Amino acid sequence: KYALAFYSRGLTYETKGDNDRAINDFNEAIRLNPNYAPAFGNRGLAYDRKGNPDRAIADFNEAIRRDPKYAFAFLSRGVAYGNKGDNDRAIADYTDSIQLNADNYVALTARGNAYHANGDLDRAIADYDRVIAFYPKYALAYYDRCLVYREKGDLGRAIADCGQAITLYPRYR
Repeated sequence: KYALAFYSRGLTYETKGDNDRAINDFNEAIRLNPNYAPAFGNRGLAYDRKGNPDRAIADFNEAIRRDPKYAFAFLSRGVAYGNKGDNDRAIADYTDSIQLNADNYVALTARGNAYHANGDLDRAIADYDRVIAFYPKYALAYYDRCLVYREKGDLGRAIADCGQAITLYPRYR
């Protein structure tokens, strides 16, 4: 009954950046409802924000075990793998998240960034293209694609995309 109250308070602590208190509340939510996948997922997010990706990945694994269609857990585990420098595993998790939620622009952007980090520039561009098709006012996708075009030597497209990013978000730093 009160698992959701602890979970909700944990989310609030997480929003404030108080990851230790968030973890404590997620622990209590899990104790009260051990099958509540979002509590594992958000506790994992708090651990990752504290710089503990291994503990985060363990929680994301538990969330996925409890709910194999929990797109957020795949996305978040991908971020944790990316934080560890394991872009191949990150890409696999981002792909799973996208398969569960095809217009997940966060997962598409993250996968594009992982492809870029791996040197797979055409796949990175393809992901940024999809993001822009879904959300044409998402400045970060233009900026990320600009970086890839610049790396490919396509300076005209790089300038155009950076210009669009600036137009959409002139205070971007």
